Amino acid sequence: MRSTCDILGSLRHAASGGVIVLLLSGCASIKMSPEPTVVAPQLEANADVEPPQDWVVPAPDALPTTDWVRTFPDTILIELVDEALRENTNIGAAYARLESAIAREKVSQSARLPSVGATGGLSRTERANEFIPDSTAISIGLNASWEPDFWGRVSDNINASELETEASSIDVAGARLSIAGSVAQTWFGLIEARLLTDLSQREVETQERALRLTERRFQSGVSGSQDVRLVRSSLAQAEANKASRLQRMSDLSRQLEVLLTRYPASELDASVDLPELPELEGVGSPTFILTQRPDLIAAERRMAAQGIQIDLAKKALLPSLSLTGSTSAAGGGLGSFFDIDALVASLVSNISAPIFQGGRLRANIDLQEAVLKQQLQSYIGAVLNAYLDVENALYAEGRLEERENALRVSVDEAFAAEQRLEQRYIEGLATILQLLDAQSRRISSEGQLISARAERLQNRVRLHVALGGGAYGDVPPDALPAFLRD
Repeated sequence: MRSTCDILGSLRHAASGGVIVLLLSGCASIKMSPEPTVVAPQLEANADVEPPQDWVVPAPDALPTTDWVRTFPDTILIELVDEALRENTNIGAAYARLESAIAREKVSQSARLPSVGATGGLSRTERANEFIPDSTAISIGLNASWEPDFWGRVSDNINASELETEASSIDVAGARLSIAGSVAQTWFGLIEARLLTDLSQREVETQERALRLTERRFQSGVSGSQDVRLVRSSLAQAEANKASRLQRMSDLSRQLEVLLTRYPASELDASVDLPELPELEGVGSPTFILTQRPDLIAAERRMAAQGIQIDLAKKALLPSLSLTGSTSAAGGGLGSFFDIDALVASLVSNISAPIFQGGRLRANIDLQEAVLKQQLQSYIGAVLNAYLDVENALYAEGRLEERENALRVSVDEAFAAEQRLEQRYIEGLATILQLLDAQSRRISSEGQLISARAERLQNRVRLHVALGGGAYGDVPPDALPAFLRD
C-alpha cells in the first residue's frame, strides 16, 4: 500500500497553478507553538512551494482514549460512561459504518483475482413418432475474465478503501470520545441541578421562617402589612425557582438516560454532591491536539483517499486491457468442460481506450480536484477550531478557579451578614427589606458557587475532549474492532 505521505505528496503536482495549497499534506499536521497561542495555517498560492519542515509534524495512527474519565473521583460517572460506550446508538451506528467500510475494502480487493462464472442448460425433446426416440440435451459452460493492473487502478482502489476503513475506525473512537464527554457533562449538570434544587428548598424554608416571624411582628403591631406582603412575595418567588429547577433536573435526567439508551423516565438520581476536581496533569505540548484529535486524523485519511480518486480519474484516460476466456461442452462431450488447457487456449485479450466522451472524463478530474480543495479548506477550519477549543478550555481553567475562590468568600460573608441582620430584625433594629436583601444575596452567592464548581468540572471535560481524549492511560482494548486490535 502506498503511504499517505506518498499519496498526498503528489497532489501539489496534480493541482492547477492557481490552486491555494495548504502547507501540509495528509501525512502531516500544522505544528503549534509551545506557548498557548493559536498558530494560523500558512497558505501559499504557488503549488510547487515545499512546506518548511519545522511547520509540520507526522500524524501517527493515534486514537483517543476515554481513560480520562477515571481521573474524576466519581464511581457512578465511570459506570455511566461504561454503560454508554456499550449501549449508545451513535456508537453503534459508527461501528456499523466501519463494518460497511470493511466490506467495501474486501470488494475492492476482490478485483485482484479473475472473475469466473458458469452456465448450464438442460432440454428434453419428446417425439410424436414412436420410431424416433425422445432426446435429452445437457450443456454447460465456463467463462473467465481478468484485467491486469497495468496502470495501478486496482491498487489505487484498494488503497483508497483501506484509507476509508482507517478513517471509519477513527470515527468510532471519535464517537466514543464524544459520547463519554456528553455523559460526563450531563452528569455534572444533573448534580448541579440537584444541588440548586436543594438550595431552592432551603430558600423556601428560610422564607417560610421569615414569614412566620413577620406575621408575629405584624400581629403584635411592631410591623405593618407591607412587610408581610413583601415576605409572601419572596416566598412565592422561591417556590417558583424551586419548580423551575425541579424541571431542569428532570430534563437532564431524561437527557442522560437517552445517552445510555434507556427510556427517558427521569428515574436517574444524581449524587448528593459534585466530585472534587482532579489535578490537571499530562496535557502535553499543543501539537498533541493534531496527533490525537479523531476528527483531524480521520480528515487526513480522507484527504489521502481523495488524492487517490484524482489519480483514478486521470487513469480513466488511459487504455484498459482485459483477458477473457470460455469453454463449453454439450451432450456426451462433458469431459472437455474440465480441460483447463482448453480454457487457457480460448483466452482473448481486449484493449479499449476512450476516444470521445463529451468531456466527461476530464470534467471528472476537475470534480475530484475540487472535492480535495473543499476537504483542505475544511481541514484548515477544523485545525483552527481544535486550537480554539483547547485555548478556551485552558484559559477557562484559571479564570474559573478565581471565580470559585471569590464566590466562596462571597458565600461566607453573605451568610454572616444574613445571620446578623436576622438578629437585628428580631430586635427591631433592621427593616424587612434589609433582611430580605441579605437572604437574597446569600442564596444567590450559594447558587453561583454551585454553578461555578460544576462549570469547572464540565470545562475539564471539554478540555479532555478538545485534546482528543487527554494523555491519561492507553487506548481501551475494546475501543476498536478485533481486526484492528490484532
